[in-house]
Amino acid sequence: MSSQDKVTISGVVFHVEDTCRSMLNDYLKSFQQKQKDAWCEERLAELLLEELNEVGKQIVTEEQVHHLIQKTKHLQMPD
Repeated sequence: MSSQDKVTISGVVFHVEDTCRSMLNDYLKSFQQKQKDAWCEERLAELLLEELNEVGKQIVTEEQVHHLIQKTKHLQMPD
């Protein structure tokens, strides 16, 4: 069993496997640099919560991080 860390995204605390924490943090940093709006971080948190609810888990794994990246890599600011 791998260890876990806590990551806060838009005020929501996620329990993240230690093995994917840096990948998620790096993605969040790069995403925030491109999209400097609070709604983007809120949307990422919302998508991650939906993903966890769909799979019935409470801990973010590499699979969920990869899926989040695939869902949001083309996310743009609304008109």
